[in-house]
Amino acid sequence: MDLTNCPQCGKLYVKKIRETCDVCYKEEEKQYDLVYKFVRRSENRLATLLDTHHKTGVPEKTIIKFIHQGRIRVVGFPNFTYPCDGCDSPILDGRLCEGCKTKIQNDLKIEELIKTKQEELRSSYYTGQ
Repeated sequence: MDLTNCPQCGKLYVKKIRETCDVCYKEEEKQYDLVYKFVRRSENRLATLLDTHHKTGVPEKTIIKFIHQGRIRVVGFPNFTYPCDGCDSPILDGRLCEGCKTKIQNDLKIEELIKTKQEELRSSYYTGQ
């Protein structure tokens, strides 16, 4: 049994599957229902994240959390951008913009190259035996 404080309200609860207490979980589910119903309506296809926040009252961070969890899909919503996790540039899909993805891939390639060169150097030393 793992007792912890709820990160949303601070109340003590038994941590099971969820990261929040039952009261906060139920409130978040209500917020999810509001956002889901809002984006499902065809007249809201051109809505932005800010529009959704204002019309539903759900905090932007919570809406972004739903998107990251895959619970709300905004593909096909041309104006529904949210910030990249790397640089805060507006994106329409995923967690990173193309620039951040490219930078990470290049960094990984450089790291691999360094590792390869280090291995080559280790194997080329004369040990005198």
